[in-house]
Amino acid sequence: MLMDNNIPTIPVTIISGFLGSGKTTLLRRLLSRGDQRIGVIVNEFGTLGIDGELLAQSGAAPLIELNGGCVCCVAGSDLLLALETLFASGPLSAIAIETSGLAEPGALIRQLRAADIPLDTLVTLVSAVDYEQAMTASPLTLRQIHLADLILITHSDLVSAQTIAQISEQLRTINRRAPLVPIVQGDVPPTLIFSPRYDGTLPAESPHLHDEFAVTSWQTDLPLQRTALEQTLRRLAADGIYRAKGIVYCTDSPWADEVHLVAERLTLSALRLSTQPRPLCRLTLIGRAAALEPAANALDSCIDSDERITRWQQRLAGQM
Repeated sequence: MLMDNNIPTIPVTIISGFLGSGKTTLLRRLLSRGDQRIGVIVNEFGTLGIDGELLAQSGAAPLIELNGGCVCCVAGSDLLLALETLFASGPLSAIAIETSGLAEPGALIRQLRAADIPLDTLVTLVSAVDYEQAMTASPLTLRQIHLADLILITHSDLVSAQTIAQISEQLRTINRRAPLVPIVQGDVPPTLIFSPRYDGTLPAESPHLHDEFAVTSWQTDLPLQRTALEQTLRRLAADGIYRAKGIVYCTDSPWADEVHLVAERLTLSALRLSTQPRPLCRLTLIGRAAALEPAANALDSCIDSDERITRWQQRLAGQM
């Protein structure tokens, strides 16, 4: 056991959910309230710390990133060391672990129990928009729902009340005990998330296979042409990229854009950063290995022309 018995522990809340279900949005909303000091561990399947950077913008402190694989299967000791660091960082109201979308939460619960770390709640997010795609994409979605102590139905404003009712009925056949709560843009009271709900049941071991998914990252220090980027990401999605996320700059705006692709649903939203990051543009892509192979060349083609990049740089310099 890695934990220092002299360091007081705080019950942990696990934020689970399949790719693109809204985990980071939920945490950003909770952190932006500013009325609690919440320690956060964020785990990403890819090597780029996209979620960590977005959470840092919302005031996550302390924040520890564990990237490059699912925390439940490749970074167990790293998780315990990260928790020990948070426990020793000063008074905290709560600790949240944001898992990767491909995590098997049962394995994570067993890790915490083996280290005598108390668990408050396993929260699983389910997107009302992408529910069918997530259920067919991987059996991990079913596992995440089955083990949940609380299920949040996200993106509920983007579908009808009838669709919410149908999804709720299907979720009830998988998990009869967890409360079902439709939410919009991660807007929930902290007491709903950080409350003791876990009943102490130790989940049985389950195969944790996500061989159908591979991950790659793409970076450039040059701004992009927005229309080309949107068309390219939609084409990659049609070819087998399930999830893309990142931060980019396009030459039609001085501000960064936060990029989210889930299934074939694409959004780019303005993100005001205090300083320009380096590299300027970073994307993580998750999907079929064959679909990832042409991704780098396709995204390289989205870099804007030298002339437009020069004009963009001049406009930025004039605003300083």
